[in-house]
Amino acid sequence: MDGDPAGGRDESGASTGLDEAGSTGPDAERATESAESTPTGEKAAADDPADTDSETAGAAREPTNGRSETSAADPPSRAARAVTAARTAADELADWDPDDVDALVRSVGERLADSETVSRIARSAANETGRGHPGTKAEKIATMLDAARRTLRNASTAGVVDRDGAAGTVTVAGPTGVVGAAVPATHPVVIPAVLSLYGLAARNAVVFAPSPSTVETCDVVVETVRRALADAGAPTGAVSMLPAPAAKPETDALFERADFVVAAGSEATVAAGQRCGTPNVATSADGVVSVADGSVPAEAVATRVAVGATYDFGAHPAGDAAVVTVSPAVDQLCAALEDEGGYVLDAAERDRFRALLGSGKDETDPRGNSPRWLAAALDLPSAAREAAFLVAEPDGADDPLATLPGIPAVAVHGRSGFDAATALAAEIGSRHAAAVHTTQQRRARRAAERLAPGRLVVNQPGIAATGARSNGFEAAPVLGGGAAEGSQLRGGLTPDRLAQTATVAATSIADEASHRNGAGDTLRGP
Repeated sequence: MDGDPAGGRDESGASTGLDEAGSTGPDAERATESAESTPTGEKAAADDPADTDSETAGAAREPTNGRSETSAADPPSRAARAVTAARTAADELADWDPDDVDALVRSVGERLADSETVSRIARSAANETGRGHPGTKAEKIATMLDAARRTLRNASTAGVVDRDGAAGTVTVAGPTGVVGAAVPATHPVVIPAVLSLYGLAARNAVVFAPSPSTVETCDVVVETVRRALADAGAPTGAVSMLPAPAAKPETDALFERADFVVAAGSEATVAAGQRCGTPNVATSADGVVSVADGSVPAEAVATRVAVGATYDFGAHPAGDAAVVTVSPAVDQLCAALEDEGGYVLDAAERDRFRALLGSGKDETDPRGNSPRWLAAALDLPSAAREAAFLVAEPDGADDPLATLPGIPAVAVHGRSGFDAATALAAEIGSRHAAAVHTTQQRRARRAAERLAPGRLVVNQPGIAATGARSNGFEAAPVLGGGAAEGSQLRGGLTPDRLAQTATVAATSIADEASHRNGAGDTLRGP
């Protein structure tokens, strides 16, 4: 996140013919945000408005300068007050020197990554959402924060981010303003923690809109960040959340008033982000579908798939939800998955699984629940209750069991040949990420072309698509599949997406035809 990645500061601007003015450091005193925008920590409302659509968006608004604002006749909504406070903090942070911002982000990252903090937030997430395992959540949070901090060390998000002496250009990154972000139940810690770091790195303010089942956890994350901001002398209003209780109209209002929107989660949240009129990355995460061509031993494929399917009880947006392999390898793969702790369902058990998925009742929602809970809900034998995950062989692409995202289970499909397997994976998979298991580079390239995912991992668990030490991907709290998925995000949400860049060009050579009296000058005639 260095101000000048080219190495050293060239204040003379000799290579471009420009004189660069130094930016000022942080003020000696930083104003704190008003108490109105401080999270209340109140319990969320009993219903879950995040999963329902609403035609209303808080108080009545009339467009002013391209933005929706509260009319004079109505009091400002909670979202309006939160964005107003955040904008004040963003304006202050925009004047910070890139080196000071770098130090600030390191300080906040250290506070979030503290082992006791990670454990406390992980327990809060597991208890409040009822999804996942606290121990695994702690590992997931720590791993993602480590990856995000690693990404930020090399990110260019403030000040001079590129310099081309030969072309005579300098690219400068500035803040976007206020980022409004939804916090889904599937990622109640990673999204607010990592987006706080990424937003601050680009000198933005961030306002979070948690779903009803993540209010308290989001509050813990936000307050942790705000304490670190206060200790560093930064405006604490740079990171905040909508006061409880969570409400869909308030989330809509936040999306309309922010300068940039991150809308990841339910279909209703994604739709709200896409229609809000604000530049956005709005994308759901439906798990990863992988393709195996049979050239990699079934045992190796099973190990990787099991990691993705069981990680945090499957409650990971890039967890392995299905694998499509060539038909002769299906039995071998299922046997290998059993060796990894899986339980292969028979025909009658698959029927009960379909019924469970189609019930639509909150109390029977299997997402993020333990495999023991899932086995009990399906009335499986005692052997299944000791399994780490379930394995289902679907009847086809239209089967409710075709993909099993967010569940400690994986679907196994067989097709005749690699091309047919890839075609099925493209049909049932999401475009945000995919995986391929092969020893042949040409097949990996073919999978990239036919699946066209935002990110493709080769011979790795699906969860590696969010960024891992082994694959070079930048840490991404949100993945998008681009136009094919209706998303403005293609690949992973990285720090540079939250900054705005301006490229400045200056004449770097003398006019070779000054005697022509201005001929060829685009700004005046001969």
